[in-house]
Amino acid sequence: MAGRRSMGFTLIELLVVIGIIAILMAILIPSLNRARKQAKFIGCKSNLKSYGLMAFMYADDCDGAMPNAWTSFYSQRTYPNEPHRYCRWHNPDWDLEKNPKYAGPFWPYLKGKDIHICPAFGRIANMFGTIHPEHVEGVPVKPNYNYSMNSYLTDKKITDFKHHSEIFFFGEENLWITRPYNSYAFNDTAMCVYEKWDSFGTFHLARDADMEDGVVNAVFLDGQVKTVNRVDSWRYSSPDGQSLSPVGN
Repeated sequence: MAGRRSMGFTLIELLVVIGIIAILMAILIPSLNRARKQAKFIGCKSNLKSYGLMAFMYADDCDGAMPNAWTSFYSQRTYPNEPHRYCRWHNPDWDLEKNPKYAGPFWPYLKGKDIHICPAFGRIANMFGTIHPEHVEGVPVKPNYNYSMNSYLTDKKITDFKHHSEIFFFGEENLWITRPYNSYAFNDTAMCVYEKWDSFGTFHLARDADMEDGVVNAVFLDGQVKTVNRVDSWRYSSPDGQSLSPVGN
């Protein structure tokens, strides 16, 4: 019919719609990213809660004694055919689900639980795995675990401690070194804060690209999972740990 308006969009109307969609995406995508990070953070807390429960079960079966931080997941601190024990966290040949011959006394409580890797850790492993200190070229970066035990607790009894809410059991470390906080990056199953070698990491919820201002999770001797800062490392490592802090009290 002559003079009847077309039912289609004009170019200007189409551009306006595209502009509105672009604005909405700009608003929504950061929120979705934050929600995704938060979900991974919560998943990590759930893993550590399970680690604490399994460790308490182990201690209950061992007259209250806690695992050995170095030889609990794995039966030996070093193996003669291993490229480097600091690659064990990402070496597929030392995946205990596929190679149970290397398993230590604590592993039977953990196997098959699918709780060994924080949902946020894969990205960190991809970024820092091949530049990790002591990395052996040619060893694939396929994480086997990323939680480590407070080395101060090795073979001690849970009843040896009074304030269970103030000593961490398992936590997370960075894959890189930032002095004076740590002189070793995450590598084995022991977090050696008391020896002044390790510290809590910073890769969760970091605001800056260098990931030095974030937090991590840790499960404590009372079973609580807390969000912790790097400077909390010494405070929570042992009853007198704060006196060892390299950054003051």
